[in-house]
Amino acid sequence: MRPGVPRSGFDSSFTLDKAQAAAADALAASDSRGVYLWGPAGRGKTWLLDHYVESVTGVTTKRVHFHSFFRDLHASYFRHGFSLTRALDELLGDIAVLCFDELHVHDIGDARLLARMLDELFARGVTLVATSNYPPAGLLPNPLFHEAFAPTIALLESRMQVIAVDGPLDYRAEGISSTRFSKGTWSMVDASSGWSFTELCVEPRSTGDYLAMIEGLDSLTVRDIPALKDADDNAVQRFCNLIDVLYDADVPTQFHATVPLASFTAGCSSLDIARTSSRLSELAAESKRDTHC
Repeated sequence: MRPGVPRSGFDSSFTLDKAQAAAADALAASDSRGVYLWGPAGRGKTWLLDHYVESVTGVTTKRVHFHSFFRDLHASYFRHGFSLTRALDELLGDIAVLCFDELHVHDIGDARLLARMLDELFARGVTLVATSNYPPAGLLPNPLFHEAFAPTIALLESRMQVIAVDGPLDYRAEGISSTRFSKGTWSMVDASSGWSFTELCVEPRSTGDYLAMIEGLDSLTVRDIPALKDADDNAVQRFCNLIDVLYDADVPTQFHATVPLASFTAGCSSLDIARTSSRLSELAAESKRDTHC
């Protein structure tokens, strides 16, 4: 049973839009199902999730970003001789509620491990609360693999309330943010130090590499960033993953690019580009300087 929380707490910071209010209603109520919040970037899904986590009492709850959790899951799975049960014992213990921020699946290997993990979590009675930019049916969209993932999609839809948080306003672009990440900058001035786009995104790097790189960092500089339409698909996906890691870790970052932020993603159709654009828009909203954005 998923524990409820006081509904009034969701209204304490700002006025919720209709979609956010529906999500808050679901999170506030006790229910045997989990909650799956999905919608465009910047609509308040993470804020809703975090408020729920902060408000839950009486049960053990864990909140993780999907990138970092899956990095740890792969490592623990290998360490325990490919025993998923022992890996989950190590990572989760006896938690009752697991909260995933930014759940997404693009890779068939991750999809297979996720499918097994969900089966085990639900068998243990763990309640899942998740945010995503994609509805369950939009996970693993590659037509070569999507059908194989259909049973997992059906499982998510049956065990969780699926709620669209799809209000008209991108709150990040409106500057409604107090993150350290938003204190970073986007500049077209050359930089002589820091990591280059080639080093971070063209060279083969995993999300785990980015997570290891930022440990203990107070800030980061990324230079020589091209328009994404001029980068190959793998480099674009790595850049999206890098932004996810920096944003979730709240690392203020100085980006030095060859193009303005306003046109940086033009012509790019990567699956995660909308979320990346929304997160980068916080830099523009924070600085309000057209010359740099």
